[in-house]
Amino acid sequence: MLRFSYTAFNPQGRQQKGQIDAQDIADARRRLRAEGLSVSTLRAADSGSEKPGTASAIRFSRAFNKTRFFADLSVLMNAGLGIDQALRAMQDAAPRGGDRQVIGTIIERLSSGATPSIALSSLNGLPEDALALISSGEHSARLPHVMKIIAADLEKRDAQRKQLIDASVYPLFLLVMMFFAIGVVTFVLVPTLEPIFESSGRNPPFIVALLSSLRGGLGDPVALFAIFACIILVAAFAILRPSSIQAAFAAVLLKLPFLGRAVSQSALARYLQSLSLLLENAVPLPDALALSARCCPAISFREKLLSMRDVVISGKRLPEAFAASGLFPRGVVSLVAIGDEVNKLPAVLDNAAGVLRSDAQRLTDRLLALMTPAITIFLGILIGGLVVSVMTALLGINELSIQ
Repeated sequence: MLRFSYTAFNPQGRQQKGQIDAQDIADARRRLRAEGLSVSTLRAADSGSEKPGTASAIRFSRAFNKTRFFADLSVLMNAGLGIDQALRAMQDAAPRGGDRQVIGTIIERLSSGATPSIALSSLNGLPEDALALISSGEHSARLPHVMKIIAADLEKRDAQRKQLIDASVYPLFLLVMMFFAIGVVTFVLVPTLEPIFESSGRNPPFIVALLSSLRGGLGDPVALFAIFACIILVAAFAILRPSSIQAAFAAVLLKLPFLGRAVSQSALARYLQSLSLLLENAVPLPDALALSARCCPAISFREKLLSMRDVVISGKRLPEAFAASGLFPRGVVSLVAIGDEVNKLPAVLDNAAGVLRSDAQRLTDRLLALMTPAITIFLGILIGGLVVSVMTALLGINELSIQ
């Protein structure tokens, strides 16, 4: 028997945490459902009997290339090797000691009797839907096929992330250069102009006075301490990632014009894609809905997505649950209704995810394309306004001296 840690909701809607002994992760879910609990998260409990190298392997897994790992594992398993044979071959071929240590930890868990889904749960950051797919592959004898699906899904995610990073490099470079230019003007140009206006007895132009006040404020020790404290606070939140701060930040982000819509569509596309993969591999609909909700990047959406599972359990059809959530566009609800009618839900959900992902990508591309001219125009207005105001003031001083 293996031990699992879980977070679940009881029939009264209250969250509870605990541990349960079961044969595998699917058996643990069945036992919890039999107790009337709606499972939110379920993972293998940490074992005190693990070898000292295990903690080190999990630490190294933060830099472990999961996409390459599942791609290689898929190729070897589809070539006819068992999962233990494939892992040993990958361990021998791994170029880094950290990678060999991570794979060795998985092999040790398999050798001790753990199922592949339990053994692979030691990989840090592996999505819940991937673990559910592995569990479904164990019971349907389609583990090599499931590994291929997971590898393709992780590759798709990496490609999307790389595309977003590549598109945002130039706008971020312009943003950095804008702040650098403002700093040069504030700390180099403005101090040379201030004596001219002081000696003539005239008030400096608005932009010069504004940048001079900014320079004076940044030179104040109290202001510097406040800025330093804010940086430390932001860094601490970024590292620790408290759930309350994450939820508040996500809620604010979703309310932003254009960007909020792109983020929400991308999050819902991730949910639909996870649901499609799980249903395609014969995961029961209630379990698939719960797991997919946990994989949604938008934290504020998860409660509504989890409530869809309760709607389905109460006897209503999936399209009704989609409509009741109020999260999905009408077109997506219509597609789900059609897929439910013709019994093609996985394919329809995957198509709907592609539609939402394309819309989100289009909005993101437009925002990134607009960011470049917006930064350029703002910087031009700032520098141009400074030059015009200073030249106007200097001409006025010159006219007074002539008179």
